[in-house]
Amino acid sequence: MDTTLIPTAGHGHLKEAVTKKAHIHFDENHALHELKHFLPSQQALKDFIHHNSLHAFQHMKFYDAIFKASKIFGFQVSLQLPEFRQLYDNGRIRKDVLEMVIANKKGKQAVEDWKQKLIHGEYETINHPRIGQLRCHWKESYAIDLDNHVHPLLFRILCSFLDQGIAIVQFPVSGQSFLESIKIIEQNSFVSFFKTKKVKELFLSG
Repeated sequence: MDTTLIPTAGHGHLKEAVTKKAHIHFDENHALHELKHFLPSQQALKDFIHHNSLHAFQHMKFYDAIFKASKIFGFQVSLQLPEFRQLYDNGRIRKDVLEMVIANKKGKQAVEDWKQKLIHGEYETINHPRIGQLRCHWKESYAIDLDNHVHPLLFRILCSFLDQGIAIVQFPVSGQSFLESIKIIEQNSFVSFFKTKKVKELFLSG
């Protein structure tokens, strides 16, 4: 196997690198399995099943889990900083308890410094979830609302595909995945789901 040597940043010695033509393996089934944990898995509302929205994080420690979920989904998992400060001012959060916690976490010599940061420091407290950032970028930079263009048609088709015998008209394809079903309909219809021929070709060849 052909290998190359590259310098390691900040060091004089060389470190053996991966092959020049290294290929990163993408396991589609594993990726889909992991993504399932982040999505609700309940059926139509007539068969409501409770789903734990933090299922993907249940293997983690509690606070690690809720704060990671907050970062990804934008969940508010605790009181906001101004609310904590109001509780401190009202005496609901006791001064001696706060100082004890700081001392346990940061050491006694850092109590005053950290107390000032907690009580008077200015911080960015707005939660910016990772989900939706791409669509937000398109909307702000290109004035294109992807949700508005995609969601109305997509969810009408998806609801019809997931129907459990309630709809008057049966979905025209059965026994196939959602994407394969759409491809079959697209290939055999006089009209298209897509506005341009190029997008249609990309979808059918994907």
